Amino acid sequence: MKLICMALFLAVSVVAEPFQMMTYNVWLGFNKKQNLEEGAKWIASQECDVLALQELKGFDSERLEAAAKKWGHPYALIFDRKGGFPQGLTSKTPIERIEQIMPNNDPRLRGTLHCKTAGMHFFIVHFDPRNYLRRQKEAAAVADRVEVLVEGGEKVIVLGDFNAHSVADKEAMASKTPLLEKWRAKEGGALRAFNENGELDFSVLQSLFDAGLVDPSRNPVPTFPTRLLFGEMPAEEFAGLQQRIDFILVSPPLAGGTIRYPRDPALDQISDHYPVVLEIE
Repeated sequence: MKLICMALFLAVSVVAEPFQMMTYNVWLGFNKKQNLEEGAKWIASQECDVLALQELKGFDSERLEAAAKKWGHPYALIFDRKGGFPQGLTSKTPIERIEQIMPNNDPRLRGTLHCKTAGMHFFIVHFDPRNYLRRQKEAAAVADRVEVLVEGGEKVIVLGDFNAHSVADKEAMASKTPLLEKWRAKEGGALRAFNENGELDFSVLQSLFDAGLVDPSRNPVPTFPTRLLFGEMPAEEFAGLQQRIDFILVSPPLAGGTIRYPRDPALDQISDHYPVVLEIE
């Protein structure tokens, strides 16, 4: 009887172990690989199970696999294309490459890496930063695949740098008057973040919400920029620049997870984005 009880206790303990996934835009390949060692050390300290990376500039499969081993991930896949800012996924468990999504086969649009690991579908996104119309097309290509998977009861995660805003942050963004004015004044700025009515665009994330995903964040905070390029800027002015553009969106079975927004002095030296972490049971 004691042995049976012990076995049940151990089984429950294993099931209850939290599973962590993280997304991190590492800014030009960890600042052109200058901060790779610092970044790898910090990532290793988080002990996450799955890691999605954006802006892997200068990385190929071999380089990503070598880097992943530094934070304890024996498996790694990268968006297989030349140049640009490829995305990648590293994991403690084997990764299956499902597809590399290229919206409308248009080289001007950014693609998305679709993988499967630990029984879950991962879509690693890095949408266009300068034009919301392009972002709409890039997000629509992902939403089309996601909707089918969600309806089929699959566990789905779309994570990365969306370069877009959630309607949940509408009030927070409305207070960023200097930032909004700067965008409007810049050449092409009207298309950067505003729709045809001149209002801040929320359609990119909404297309993914309409596909069945949810944002599990209960207390969202800005994810961009870090202090890396604004070290001397006064705190109030710096706060006026900050916005949430990095997300982890999930299908309903994973909606009970907990989102964390790590803050560490080291992060202000590694990238211009802060990472986002989701813990699920």
